[in-house]
Amino acid sequence: MDLVHFLIVQHFVLACLAAVLFFAGAALAGFAVKRGPAFLTRLPLVLFKGVRRLIGDRPGVPRLVLVIFGFNGTAMFLYMASGYRPFIPLAIDVLTGFNIAVILLLAGQEQASGGSAAPACCRWTPSERLTAVCGVAVLLIELPSFWYSIAMGVTLGREALGGQAGYAPALALRAGVYARLVLPALLVSALCEAVAIRGMQSRMEAPEEDF
Repeated sequence: MDLVHFLIVQHFVLACLAAVLFFAGAALAGFAVKRGPAFLTRLPLVLFKGVRRLIGDRPGVPRLVLVIFGFNGTAMFLYMASGYRPFIPLAIDVLTGFNIAVILLLAGQEQASGGSAAPACCRWTPSERLTAVCGVAVLLIELPSFWYSIAMGVTLGREALGGQAGYAPALALRAGVYARLVLPALLVSALCEAVAIRGMQSRMEAPEEDF
């Protein structure tokens, strides 16, 4: 079987739908942060604090790569595997867009109000150009990986419910595709994200160091 065709071509339309739903969830985050009840933002903050604890106070690039890759690789596989009912990955898709946007908005508010900067890590400082390139690379790699994982979860449920294949064989097929195509992409994305995070941290720490 052509794995690339199976993933990229056969799941293209559903991946586009996943992208639309993701940004719809992100659009709802603005309302939740500004006017919504506090419980709407509680889960994203709990997730964010949990990841921060895993990273530690002074993470180096290798640790950042390990945590980001481990978290994304595990989470996206579980999102795909949740497709024993097709609507579940789509609901997760919307919720993930919402959670990420809430975290970004609240982090921006904290920084603007003079909150604590991200924790310092290693001594190596990426250049501004490398930081920007890595940041763009994360968007171009990680988001499509997520959307295609969601798309495979939807077709997993359709095949299982439609009697085309049992849940376990259909999941095994997608797990092989995930391991060979999605996971390597997520590893590259994790490396780029770690470098981008380090670059942004160094910019935030620079005024204090200069002082």
